[in-house]
Amino acid sequence: MNDIKEMKLYSNAHRIFNDLKALGYAKEDELKLEDVNQFDQLHYHGTLSVQKAIESINIQENDNVLEVGAGWGGPSRYIAYKTRANVSALELQQDYSEVGKELTLKTGLESFVTHINEDFLNYSQKDTCFNKIVSWLALYHIPYRKKYTEKLFNLLNKKGMLFIEDLTFGSGFESSHKEMLEKKLFANSLEKYSDYLDTCANVGFEIVEHKDMSSDWESFTKERLKLLQTNRNNHEKIHGVEGYSTIEDFYKTVAEGFAENIIGGIRLICKKN
Repeated sequence: MNDIKEMKLYSNAHRIFNDLKALGYAKEDELKLEDVNQFDQLHYHGTLSVQKAIESINIQENDNVLEVGAGWGGPSRYIAYKTRANVSALELQQDYSEVGKELTLKTGLESFVTHINEDFLNYSQKDTCFNKIVSWLALYHIPYRKKYTEKLFNLLNKKGMLFIEDLTFGSGFESSHKEMLEKKLFANSLEKYSDYLDTCANVGFEIVEHKDMSSDWESFTKERLKLLQTNRNNHEKIHGVEGYSTIEDFYKTVAEGFAENIIGGIRLICKKN
């Protein structure tokens, strides 16, 4: 299996501090969440998508929420701020988890958000189960889809809800694309859309709602790349020439993947009865 750091989006966890510095923050400053939210959402449509999750699975105060593949913990912080739920931000990469913890402290949300640096496949929660689990563009990174889908099911309380946004194989996927997807997108468990639904149903989930996000995300990733290229000079000032080219290469890979239907997307809401 490739190292997740080969995926260029993840090569520099500390780059977010360059963005915050460009907004006028010094290293020791407290941070406004809405400013951090401009940069800490690594999925599509940022906090709009997280708000959709809050409403779709009715996240409330005192809920126990798990975010799988939390990155910097952007969605976890937004959920905590909006709902006062208790959120566990689980992230495989140590540098992202550590930066996330620092951002949570600086936004004053440490009593609601707990950062956990662990591989989801090895994660065990002995004392408490969750009544809500959320994940954005992370599950396809994890190998052994059946195994981790069972784990999601077992970590939820009865009547617990699951909200996922994730990548799938697109209609144009061919086996010759596999190596590129593994290397550039750290894709370890991509499935066809219909197989994704079957895997969840087969472990016991009730599929409450599902939506094909492919054309939406194709438009989003195309516009995201265009915006980056338009703002190239500013991006290079903040992140350097190499920092820009790293992100541009990743954005291009994703935009082309959607445009050529090599990858697709799913939004999925499930319930444990």
